[in-house]
Amino acid sequence: FPLLLLLLALPAQSQSRQPTAVEHADVDRYMGQWYEIARLPNQLERHCARDVVSIYERRSESAIRVTYVCSQADGEEESTRGVARIRDAGSNAKLELRFAPLALAWWPFVWDDWWILELAPEYTHMMVGDPSRQTLWIFSRTRAMDDATYQALVAHAAAQGYDTQRLVKTPQSTP
Repeated sequence: FPLLLLLLALPAQSQSRQPTAVEHADVDRYMGQWYEIARLPNQLERHCARDVVSIYERRSESAIRVTYVCSQADGEEESTRGVARIRDAGSNAKLELRFAPLALAWWPFVWDDWWILELAPEYTHMMVGDPSRQTLWIFSRTRAMDDATYQALVAHAAAQGYDTQRLVKTPQSTP
């Protein structure tokens, strides 16, 4: 009975379906450099204070190299390299990411889901997250994003059940 009360008290979205990924993404078009505009706090970027950039490079038909670069609070640059693999070849919008060493790639717990939730037709911005709604990123091809686009992405994330109150905007230095 107490468990039933707890489940009834949870927000309706958490009990419903998974977030919706985009219907299709052209892998080659989303390769390249993306500036992080905002994110939900996460372990990977716990030391990143500003200037977070993600770089995606095609390695094979189903594998992508992912490199995160950021500046820490003390100005030191930090870089983390991982690999992504396409999980849904029909849409190319559902991937798995691994930042653990290759020797651990066989272990399913080192892979995190990475779904493209929103993607501009011109590939100028995108929003990615995981189906458990614990991670979320908003990216742009430029260091800044206009407020209307940002607010539309935040609204879309909230409609999919993400806790957008926890979003942290990422400061980007001017070149």
